[in-house]
Amino acid sequence: MFFLKKILGHLLMPLPLGLGLVTLGILLLAARRRVPGWLALVVGWLVLLTAANRGVAIALTASLETTYPPVPALAESAAPTGELGAAPFVAVLGGGHGDSPDLSASQRLSGSARARLIEGVRLARALPAAWLVVSGPRNSADAPTLPTHARVLADAAVELGFPRERIVEIDTARDTAEETRALALLAGSEPVALVTSAWHLPRAMKLATVAGLNALPCPADYLGGRDAATPSSAWLSWDAESLSNTTRAWREYLGQAWVTLLKPRPRVSP
Repeated sequence: MFFLKKILGHLLMPLPLGLGLVTLGILLLAARRRVPGWLALVVGWLVLLTAANRGVAIALTASLETTYPPVPALAESAAPTGELGAAPFVAVLGGGHGDSPDLSASQRLSGSARARLIEGVRLARALPAAWLVVSGPRNSADAPTLPTHARVLADAAVELGFPRERIVEIDTARDTAEETRALALLAGSEPVALVTSAWHLPRAMKLATVAGLNALPCPADYLGGRDAATPSSAWLSWDAESLSNTTRAWREYLGQAWVTLLKPRPRVSP
């Protein structure tokens, strides 16, 4: 099921979907099947045109990033208020890294992973009794000598001045669903400050509910959709960055649709 989900998810992304339809249209036209050929060609071209539009990317991203408010800036030595202030765990979901040995841990992280970790470290510093939980497996199961993503995140947190003895690593969870289940087993009914990209947080919170995790949403890694009003000129602009952002948003919407097919589980007891 894990690999089936990954394969289907990849094929339904705008770029492979659009290119696949365009290729199918060309093949059908070559086979003299004009009506289905032109239909596939036009639909594929419209998929690519829409996905690469800056206005579309801003609108889709903003609809995700405004779901949960950010944790505000904290004064020095001040702790968060409310339920977040009593959270014994701050969990940073994995976001990817490279395996170049010449780079420091923080520079090996992807942009999303680095932004998530910075927010997680900020919150964990404000909660002196909380554990910082980081997660993620190795990039390849065939390279057992390479560090896991959890270890790279932990090393990067130490580079940022966070004490290693307060870090917990989860190095077997392969995706968000497995991460939330592992966190539920670790935390039981205790609240967990769940840190991930703002555009990914709505799906992560749905998966947390399915896993029985008492998650507190802590968004990070904004793509700009939260505060940016869509300028009229954006609807007449196309670029690769917009295609990337639309793809991220579309993946999240598909992921949320997949979550609705999952059966909620009872909350895990401590």
